[in-house]
Amino acid sequence: QRCNSADELSQAYDSVKRLSENNFSNSALFLEKFIVQARHIEVQIFGDGKGHAIALGERDCSAQRRNQKVIEECPAPNLEQQLREKLHATATRLAASVNYRSAGTVEFVFDQQAQQFYFLEVNTRLQVEHGVTELVYNVDLVNWMISLAAEQLAPLSELNKNLTANGHAIQVRLYAEDANRDFQPSAGLISHVNWPTEVDHGKLRIDHWLESGCEVSPVFDPMLAKVICHSETRGQALSGLKQALHSSEVYGIETNKDYLQQLLSSEVVEAGLLLTQTLNQFI
Repeated sequence: QRCNSADELSQAYDSVKRLSENNFSNSALFLEKFIVQARHIEVQIFGDGKGHAIALGERDCSAQRRNQKVIEECPAPNLEQQLREKLHATATRLAASVNYRSAGTVEFVFDQQAQQFYFLEVNTRLQVEHGVTELVYNVDLVNWMISLAAEQLAPLSELNKNLTANGHAIQVRLYAEDANRDFQPSAGLISHVNWPTEVDHGKLRIDHWLESGCEVSPVFDPMLAKVICHSETRGQALSGLKQALHSSEVYGIETNKDYLQQLLSSEVVEAGLLLTQTLNQFI
């Protein structure tokens, strides 16, 4: 239960303790800080399994609906360089300490008000949003993973020398869902698919599995495609992504395309001020 003062904590203590005892036969409680203005920032790391790890920047994944990511970007906007470097150092220190091997993501909750971050979890796999990192750093993380498994990857110290962040990349997830019906899942036959191949500014990348005539099943994850744009500036990447979505054609079922277009044109997205709770109020 959220408590905003010492008085509320005293009043809630007995009731929460009783609830815990009734539901779990255990009356033990724990306290944690409630972060009002939370951002979700994650660091892409890569370890060699021998106590060495490097960071390939960070991604802001604060645009979430029901804890499901909708927009991801690299690098995170509106983040001081000192904090950015501290995030990277914390993530690589953690990975190195456990001899982490292969690609992974160290995730943090970032308190926008206090300008502090807190460890959330480690995803010991390649994330859906790895593409924005690949475009900004001009690397192929899948190739790195396979090369490491085959013991053919160059030393991380050597790879790290050539790592340079270039520009900005933003990704949106195209889902099979109807935003006008409380994001009800949408399944059925894809009658027509057509993707743009370029945008006016930057590089366009669309990862998808669709083709005309394929069936979208109701018993799988609703993600249809990842539409990514990389450009020199965040503004250009955002503009290119809007253009790409406008030109994308997926017919036969409902998708969240219109919702994404409205979201990308909102003031909060254009300003890079998204919090994890922002989309709960976005209509």
